[in-house]
Amino acid sequence: MFAPLLAAVRADVDRQVGWAKGEVRRQARYTALIGILAGTGVLASVGAVVVGLIALHTWLAIKTGPLVAHGIISLGLLLLALVLFAFVFAGRPPRLAARPPLQFVRHAAAFGALGSGRGDPRVVANGAQTLNVAMDALRHGSRSTLLGTLVLAVVVGLIASRKLQPTTRGAP
Repeated sequence: MFAPLLAAVRADVDRQVGWAKGEVRRQARYTALIGILAGTGVLASVGAVVVGLIALHTWLAIKTGPLVAHGIISLGLLLLALVLFAFVFAGRPPRLAARPPLQFVRHAAAFGALGSGRGDPRVVANGAQTLNVAMDALRHGSRSTLLGTLVLAVVVGLIASRKLQPTTRGAP
């Protein structure tokens, strides 16, 4: 009886797993390509800086002498390093962003208040309105709202089933 349904579910899961594997492979290839291109760009930039420093050294050596040229270039690089370190140590790390609120907490509070019998003006008054609110949340809500409502239904079901089960004392 459940074999065709189980086969359909397995086929759907296999299709989803195949899609996910394909997407992971595609993203990995893209990331590898970007990494290779970025690494090549860094090497080209380092080469350009080295050639520029050699040209600067040659020009300074003609004007002032080779040892003075080495001193000027090393002083300039030292000054650049100090400025960059100053920026690094002066910067503050960004603050943590505010945690997004849970979507199903509002619905859970509304349903919990109905079960407890306390009078909260934000809580709907009767079962028909509660059903309308829940159906509206399912129809027009986001996926997280749907997930929250389903989790809430499971929790309420578990609590109700525990309260309805007879307790046996002294059972092994």
